[in-house]
Amino acid sequence: SVGLTSLTGAVASLLFLRAAARRQGARKELRRKAEVTRRADDDIEMGFEDTFSGVKNYVNPWEEYASIDVDTKAGKQQIIYGEQFHPYDGPVYKNVPVAEGISFPLDPTKYYEPLEPPEPGGKWGDGRSPDGNWYMEVDGETIQYWQGQGKRKRACAVVRVMKGTGQFIVNSMDGAGFCHDYPIWWYKAMEPICSVGLKNECDIIVKAFGGGIGGQMGAVRVALARALAEKDYSVVPLLKRAMYLHQDPRQKEAKKTGRPKARKSKPWHKR
Repeated sequence: SVGLTSLTGAVASLLFLRAAARRQGARKELRRKAEVTRRADDDIEMGFEDTFSGVKNYVNPWEEYASIDVDTKAGKQQIIYGEQFHPYDGPVYKNVPVAEGISFPLDPTKYYEPLEPPEPGGKWGDGRSPDGNWYMEVDGETIQYWQGQGKRKRACAVVRVMKGTGQFIVNSMDGAGFCHDYPIWWYKAMEPICSVGLKNECDIIVKAFGGGIGGQMGAVRVALARALAEKDYSVVPLLKRAMYLHQDPRQKEAKKTGRPKARKSKPWHKR
């Protein structure tokens, strides 16, 4: 009975220490948030989401959703596509999540332009303009485009899609000529945009490098699908169900020492 009493006291002490540690961690987190709020401008507040109504004081531009109706034995079922994000509780400046300890506008002696975050709902990074879109100069005219990157085996590709008449340019060459007029390679690369019916409404400019032509066209296929998802997220259900957004992870197996190839070996003779 003495041993049981000692064990019960030890467990109670352990639970008490754990609860105290949790309370101390919560107090530290509150002090950290208060310090961030004091250091930042008056326009900066902490992010929150109403549990009941789902209203947020910030906008996540990558939080996009699209739905599709699928026929099942029990009837029609709606499937929703989109990335799942954790609730954000960090600093928010004009409905835009920002890094801790930074005040706006940024100091021009320390940072390059833009000195203000993008508009709520605008994406940033990857060479985007301050409004969250991509632009390029063509014959002195500013044209908007949508971009995607893809890989296949040892090949990589960067694809830009813009409104046009259906041109397909790969490394400054016509797409069919780059594929040596081999229809399988050309169709592999163009299948995503043909599936959504935009082949003759968009121009495609590709920079492909590494690997062979087959691998490069596989990389173009993934990059083109990602660029179309950037252009119109409503086509994501079709692209996902057709596996166009899936990057093939298969690679060529490495050659083994003492063998001509990865698995091939010389004939064995007993005598």
